[in-house]
Amino acid sequence: MNERVMQFRLGMFVIVAGLVLTMLVVWFGESPQILRERGFVKVHYAEAPGVLQGVAVRKSGIRVGEVVGIEFDDRADQPDGVIVTMALESQFRIRKGSVPRLSRSLIGDVTIDLLPGTGEGLMETGPTPAEAPIIEGDVAPDPSKALAAATIAFERAGDTLNTIQEAAAGLAKLSQSAGKLDEFLATWDATGKDLSSASTSIRTFVDDNQGGVKDALANIRQASERLNSTLDPDTQDALKTGVARFSAASARLDTALADAAPLMKDLGGPVDRTPATDFGQTVRRINRIASDVELLSNALRNSRGGLNTSGSLQRLLTQSDLYDNFNAMAMSANQSLLQLKAALGSFREFAEKVSRDPGAISRGALSR
Repeated sequence: MNERVMQFRLGMFVIVAGLVLTMLVVWFGESPQILRERGFVKVHYAEAPGVLQGVAVRKSGIRVGEVVGIEFDDRADQPDGVIVTMALESQFRIRKGSVPRLSRSLIGDVTIDLLPGTGEGLMETGPTPAEAPIIEGDVAPDPSKALAAATIAFERAGDTLNTIQEAAAGLAKLSQSAGKLDEFLATWDATGKDLSSASTSIRTFVDDNQGGVKDALANIRQASERLNSTLDPDTQDALKTGVARFSAASARLDTALADAAPLMKDLGGPVDRTPATDFGQTVRRINRIASDVELLSNALRNSRGGLNTSGSLQRLLTQSDLYDNFNAMAMSANQSLLQLKAALGSFREFAEKVSRDPGAISRGALSR
C-alpha cells in the first residue's frame, strides 16, 4: 500500500465523519448559532439586575433569542441606564411594538419576555449589533422587594392589632372603674357642701370682727409711717453701706473657705492618705514624731507607769559601766581606723612608686 492510497483513504474518512456530524447536528436540531439567521436589537432599561450574556429571550414561553451584550447607556441627552443587546432568530415573526420585559423570580432567575405588540408589520432588527435599533424596555417589579414590603405590612398590621387589644383592655379597666365614679361624685358633692358651710362661717366671723380688723389695719399703717420717718436718707445710706460691707465680707469668707478646703480635706482625711498642703505635711510629720516618742516612752516605762530599769536603753542611761564599755569600744574602733588609715597611706605610696618605676620590684628582689 503506497502513500497516495493512504492519503486518499484518510481524506475519505474525514469527509464521511464530517457528513455524519452534520447529519447528527441537523437531526437533533442544535445547529451552531453562526449557521442560523439572526437579527439584533438593543433595549434600554433603567436598571438590569441579574442580566448576563446568554440569558434567554422568550415570547409566549418559547425561546426566540438570547442576550449577547450588556453596556451602560452613554448617549448624550439621555437618562442613565443599561443597553442590552439581544439576538433574535429570524425564523420567528415578532410584531412591531413588542416590549421586552425583564422579569426576575424569587430564586434570582432572570428572563426577558417579549410582550405582544400592537403595531403593524414586524419588529425592525439590524444585521449586526452595531446597526441594531434601540427600543425601550420594561422592568417587572422585583418579587423579593414585594415580599419585603408585604412583610413590613404584616408587621404593621400586627402592631395595629396589638394597639387595638391594648385599647380594648383600657376600656375594660374603665368599665370596671365606672362603679367607683359614683362614689367619687358623691364625695365631691359632700366636699362642696362642706366648703360652702366653711365660707359662710368665715363671712360671719369677718362681719363680727370687722371693727377690730379696721383698727389693726390702722395700727399697721401708723407703724409703717413711723418706720419711714425713722429711716431718713442718712440712715438709709448707712444701712445700704452696712449691707454692702456685709456682702463683701461674706464673699471674702467664701473665698477663704474655698482656699482652706484642701487643708480641711487633709486634716479630715484618713491616716494613709498623702496630704496635699504644707500644713498637712507638717501635721503628718508631727504625728510621726509623736508616735516615735510614744514608742520610746512605752519602751522606757514598765507596766506600773514608772521607769523600766531592766531594759537595754534604761541600763545604758542608768548604768555607767555600759556607757564606759561603749566608749572604750568606740575608742578602739577609732584607733583601728587610724592604723588602717596609716596602712592604706603606705600602700598608696608603694603603689605610686611602682606606677612611676615598675622595675623597682625586680631590682628589690635581686638585691635581696
